[in-house]
Amino acid sequence: MKKQTLNSKSSKGFFKPTTMFLLLFSSIILISSCKKKHDPEPECSPLATGGFEVVSHTERTAQNVMDQLQILPDDSASYDYNDFYRETAAQLPGSLELRPIAHEVVKYTSTDDKGAPIQLTGLLIYPWSLFGRISAPIVSVNHGTQILKALAPSKWKSAKTSDWKDFPEMAIADIMAIWYGWIIIMPDYQGMGGDTSENHPYVIRERLANATADMVEAAQKSLSCNRNAYVTWNGQTYLYGYSEGGFVTMAAARELEARKVNLNGVVCMDGPYDLSGTMLDVMLGDAPFPVPYFLPMMLVGYNTMYPNIFNYESMLKQPYRTDIPQYTTGFYNETVVNSKMPPDRILKKVFTDAYIDSLKNPNSQARQTMYGNNSYVNWTPKSKMLLWHCQNDDCVPFGNFTVAKQRFTSLGLTNIEYVEWPPVVPKSGTVHVAVAPRAFYEGSRWIYQLTK
Repeated sequence: MKKQTLNSKSSKGFFKPTTMFLLLFSSIILISSCKKKHDPEPECSPLATGGFEVVSHTERTAQNVMDQLQILPDDSASYDYNDFYRETAAQLPGSLELRPIAHEVVKYTSTDDKGAPIQLTGLLIYPWSLFGRISAPIVSVNHGTQILKALAPSKWKSAKTSDWKDFPEMAIADIMAIWYGWIIIMPDYQGMGGDTSENHPYVIRERLANATADMVEAAQKSLSCNRNAYVTWNGQTYLYGYSEGGFVTMAAARELEARKVNLNGVVCMDGPYDLSGTMLDVMLGDAPFPVPYFLPMMLVGYNTMYPNIFNYESMLKQPYRTDIPQYTTGFYNETVVNSKMPPDRILKKVFTDAYIDSLKNPNSQARQTMYGNNSYVNWTPKSKMLLWHCQNDDCVPFGNFTVAKQRFTSLGLTNIEYVEWPPVVPKSGTVHVAVAPRAFYEGSRWIYQLTK
């Protein structure tokens, strides 16, 4: 049976708007329409370098988020993003916590594929109030695999309604800003958003870590000392991500700890941390892979960074040698890229026999390069961490979790909480997509407990 919409009573007993809520919500909208900017505190000196350049500013309300959620599935048989909204609303004690929020597309200084300075883009989301600045933590929401540059976070403002279903993390970020009152940052990463001239360095640890860590530090500078008219950073910083975002989160935590930046919590969910082991087994396996575009994205990124080791000529058979670089550019969608892969979705068929031998050799340059990009090796995490993974994930196998857990456990670490989520049976599609809403909820709840 179909669940009720967000504006009616749910069979699960979650969020139910009342007349008082509607009146209060209308008041919020009325007040927000005639708000005035607060002036920065006079003792706050201007930030000369290292912060955000605001490109555009828009505002959203809870109703906007509910409109987006209506595009996403609301099925009583499975946990989905509508449930995320209801449970987040229901778990907060006491009075109504709804807040209007601002979206700002921002630029910040980072580095390109060659390490030269570059302006990268991202999205800043924060709650605002007419009654003084809101003091809040910064949460870096690091997005999962996105094949199109045009659907990176900073491009969300111009996304078509039909695209909303392809990027539910935007709803997740808005819900956390609205209900929890957190400051959310969403880096586009290199080769995404406004960075249209580069290839995306997919699952390349150092590049993704730098882009994310640089945005975190830019946010800390821009939102401290009352530089923002509506919010101020309260000194707490969290990282949070699923899928590629889980890999990025672990890599960025490592980078920020090396920079001596204090992190209050790190949430890594279903990420491909073990590239040279678990994910290599996927690439060389005999079974069809449900999301073939994973491999082209990785190979194009690695060819960009390591052209001599991941050389198209020696690595790929035809027609893949021509098609993979031509169509994995950020301007063709998942359907197009998948169509350029083997029809039976067995990934290893793109490789030459010689290159398969190289990938199987633990001492080869290709294998060693992949090992060096594993996000969990040669590092002892100091921050509190939630490592969360679904046991039957069919796109990012559970082995990524087990090898990371084995290593961290061997170091005697007590700052990491491990969650092995039970197997999920999706009604359609992949387990990886189906379990994502639950992962996002569990991760946000974990951060919420730390902020209390």
